[in-house]
Amino acid sequence: MKVVNDIEHAAGEGNCSVLVALDISAAFDAVDHLVLCKRAKVELALTAQLWTGYNLFVTDRSQFIAVGGERSETAILSSGVPQGSTLGKLLFALYVSPIDNVIRSRGTQYHQHMDDLMLYTALATNMFNVLSSLTE
Repeated sequence: MKVVNDIEHAAGEGNCSVLVALDISAAFDAVDHLVLCKRAKVELALTAQLWTGYNLFVTDRSQFIAVGGERSETAILSSGVPQGSTLGKLLFALYVSPIDNVIRSRGTQYHQHMDDLMLYTALATNMFNVLSSLTE
């Protein structure tokens, strides 16, 4: 895994590494439909016909809960993409795609798998000593 190799390499050069692991809870449910549609229109350059189909798939979503013979009222969804589908994963990846530019512009490395994100960077040993002295 690249993360392990990068941390081992930093350690081999006498540096310490800082790693922050994030698991974004309910990330698939938090995808804003309007943002996702705007991003798709710009980044995917869909034809008018494909855009219409895409827009309908993303924005006209509803759900209900059924238990036994009982069923809740249908709720219209303003956010979220289906987690169990291949298309849902692709839509989520499109939604979070700008994160690459944000993280790299800060000089930090990362590894992302869907809603799991690891941010890491190597610190020179003298920098680590400064940071640890601040917490004492």
